Amino acid sequence: NSPNGVFWMSQDGFYLYNGSVQRVACSVLSYVQEGLDIDQSFKTFAILNKEFNEVWWFYPATEDGTQEISRYVIYNYLENTWSIGSLVRTAWLDQDVFDKPLATASNYLYNQESGQDDDGSPMDNVFVESSDFDLNEGNSLSFIKRIIPDIKFYGTNTDSGGPIINMLLKTRNFPSESLSTNVTKDVSNNTDQLYVRARARQAVIRLQSDDDGASGNRLGVQWRLGYTRLDLQPDGRR
Repeated sequence: NSPNGVFWMSQDGFYLYNGSVQRVACSVLSYVQEGLDIDQSFKTFAILNKEFNEVWWFYPATEDGTQEISRYVIYNYLENTWSIGSLVRTAWLDQDVFDKPLATASNYLYNQESGQDDDGSPMDNVFVESSDFDLNEGNSLSFIKRIIPDIKFYGTNTDSGGPIINMLLKTRNFPSESLSTNVTKDVSNNTDQLYVRARARQAVIRLQSDDDGASGNRLGVQWRLGYTRLDLQPDGRR
């Protein structure tokens, strides 16, 4: 039950009731449907994360092989956007009596949306990745020569040149091909632009934790992603 109405997940899609029943268009529906463990689907549950205008569904996935909750899908009802990921949570209490949400998993109680670190250690093996986007509408090859990142670091350790994250550019030429990592670059407070050389029809941008970096540069750090720009020009095969 959100400020915008009541949301629920069915085997054939997502729905909203706010006076009438409406089907919610979902850009990740195939991913969720193909991964959902139907035999264990009764374990699926929804939560509200009202601080960020989100409804989450936690569900068990066949590929993970646990028959337990292992993935989530998020709908931001203010921005009308979807995202997916992997996380084990078995119960959730949204902020109300408490300032932040509380959640449980594996006999632990978690303070969600609180702090920047993993219980005193840097956050490792975390990333955010875009979906595929077409270059030049995918009709011909494009050459990517420069990326202008829009990333702001904040938190308790934001000295100039301190925190770093990795930006990966993945590309492919045909929908049936697997993505290949074309470039990996470090991004810091001092990064204005990244010079790259990539030729493709489709691309994906991934931002991930700098796991091999000095832990002191990664503690107490948060970052936000704005509008990343790509410098493109039409190109052909060599």
